[in-house]
Amino acid sequence: MRCKNCGTENPDGSRFCATCGKPLEQEEPAKNVAEQKEEAVQNAEEQKEEAVQNAEEQKEEAARNAEEQKEEIAQNTEETVTSTAETKSLTHKKSRGLNKFLIGLACAVVVVVIAAGLLISRARRTIDLNKYVTFETTGYNGYGNVYPQIDWQKIQKKYDSRLKFTKEFKEQFGDSVDSVSPVAVLQSYVSVEMNSDSDLSNKDKVKYRWNVNKDYAKYVKCNLKYKNKTYKVKGLEEVKTFDAFKDLEVSFNGISPGGEVSFDYTGSDLTSADFQTDASNGTLANGDKIKVYLDKSMADSYAANLGKLPEKWEKEYTVKGLWYYVTSASDIDDDTMQQMKDRAEQEYNDHVESSWVDSESLESLTYMGDYLLEPVVGNGNELYLIYHVKVRDQYSNDDGSYDKVNDVYWYMHYGTILADGEGNTDIDLSDYGTPGNFFKIKTDAKTDGISSMVWKYYGYPTLDDLYADVVGDNADYSLVEDAVDNTK
Repeated sequence: MRCKNCGTENPDGSRFCATCGKPLEQEEPAKNVAEQKEEAVQNAEEQKEEAVQNAEEQKEEAARNAEEQKEEIAQNTEETVTSTAETKSLTHKKSRGLNKFLIGLACAVVVVVIAAGLLISRARRTIDLNKYVTFETTGYNGYGNVYPQIDWQKIQKKYDSRLKFTKEFKEQFGDSVDSVSPVAVLQSYVSVEMNSDSDLSNKDKVKYRWNVNKDYAKYVKCNLKYKNKTYKVKGLEEVKTFDAFKDLEVSFNGISPGGEVSFDYTGSDLTSADFQTDASNGTLANGDKIKVYLDKSMADSYAANLGKLPEKWEKEYTVKGLWYYVTSASDIDDDTMQQMKDRAEQEYNDHVESSWVDSESLESLTYMGDYLLEPVVGNGNELYLIYHVKVRDQYSNDDGSYDKVNDVYWYMHYGTILADGEGNTDIDLSDYGTPGNFFKIKTDAKTDGISSMVWKYYGYPTLDDLYADVVGDNADYSLVEDAVDNTK
């Protein structure tokens, strides 16, 4: 290890030079190829940004310097001319024959001295902001925060005596010149911020950028030099991690789309109350995606109390298992559907037995399918099981006879049918309805020589009539399934 002060070679690991006693700079371990490649790409991007920024700054500074030089040279030239005139007058008294060349040379020397003084003065008033930015790092590796700060006290100490207010500032603020420093005025025109300042890990590279309002030049005579650069995060404390969602049971309850979510944490590190969701209870539907998460602001507390942090802070769940209003008869399990049909057919047969007379006989009762409706507003459903009834009507006496098979279209209606998607159906089979309207079949046969023989049936003479009444004229419900076989 070579001493940079005296050149003496010292054993590796030495902290001080054996010859001169100066501290030895420790060499950093060689970076691996991946890091070198990454830094090369990063440096290339920074150099590109700096080139563009420097070009803009140089253009602005050149314009500003040209204006300042113009003013100061004009002022100093005026003084020089006056001084030269006085010198010329004195010289004329001592020796009228002094060579004019010497006088011109003296003026040139004065101008050069003034220009050099301006350059030195301008250099003393140029502040390299990047030298005064510091970074405060807090938190833990993977959950760190970085805050950039400008060391204005250090700038104040070095530059306060060098900076002056402009003529515009003095004219605008007058007496305030004596109560405020130029550096204090600059602070309101300059700030620095990070592109990303949270959830950071050691070795992350985060860009920071300067926000400089160029109006500062109206009030303070100085030049600000700055470049947007990258800060490499370091100093974040390492901490163990654990799977926070391993012992969390997420349950969904209710009827879709009005379901709710609940949590049950069975582990020992956290509680159910630690978990939150972005979902609104009472609005969930099967298939919805919801996010369950922990509050990242609790990282310090978890690290201090548990000695570890969640390896991930949020997890997505899919809503499932909610009961839902069926939108197709195929959602109803076979056993339940058969019970519904059995109830309908039993109801009709009971009606035949209790209400029909000898002149009427049931030829067939055929299930045609269903109409499924849902409300236009709100949630629910209505299921209509449609039947085609063939009834034989026959009558005869001395005045005539009638013998014909007539059609009757009839339904049994069920409401609020739920399914859970796992083959289970929920329905109240005792809550049903049948047609309240009826139609008549008239004949030419007379029952008493005067009145015609008439049969009355609850239902509709055609399927179109039934459809119009159940679906077409139902303003509160809309059809979601038409599974009726018109050929039956």
